[in-house]
Amino acid sequence: MTKRVLLILVGGVVALGGLAVFLVLQGLDAADKWSSVLSLFFTVAGCAMTLVGLLNRPSAQSADQAVTGGSLHQIRNVAGDVVVTAGGGGTGTPPTAAPVEGQGGGTQSAQGTRTAGDLHQIDGVGGSVRIEPPASPAP
Repeated sequence: MTKRVLLILVGGVVALGGLAVFLVLQGLDAADKWSSVLSLFFTVAGCAMTLVGLLNRPSAQSADQAVTGGSLHQIRNVAGDVVVTAGGGGTGTPPTAAPVEGQGGGTQSAQGTRTAGDLHQIDGVGGSVRIEPPASPAP
């Protein structure tokens, strides 16, 4: 456990203990009134934190430490055509595509990923995506 986590836990326990002592000293009727007022503020704070979390969500795709028995494809913000030819075995390299203006802006990550097939990361493309099987060798 890191020092910061330990400090947060100790601070939380001390704050809750102090609140409990305060409410016990107030008596039952006053403690009931205080708890109603405090619950209002905690509810408002919780709603505000939820909204902040929803609005500030990172636009990232992550497949870190993933292990797949086939290929891995990460595709986002498609507004045009993309064709990916799947290879046979090994980890592939992500194809590159120029982002469409106003799209993308996030990151894609596949650190430590192990695949039996190809790895494709596609972001901010100007069309649809088509994954094609590898061409079979001519006899």
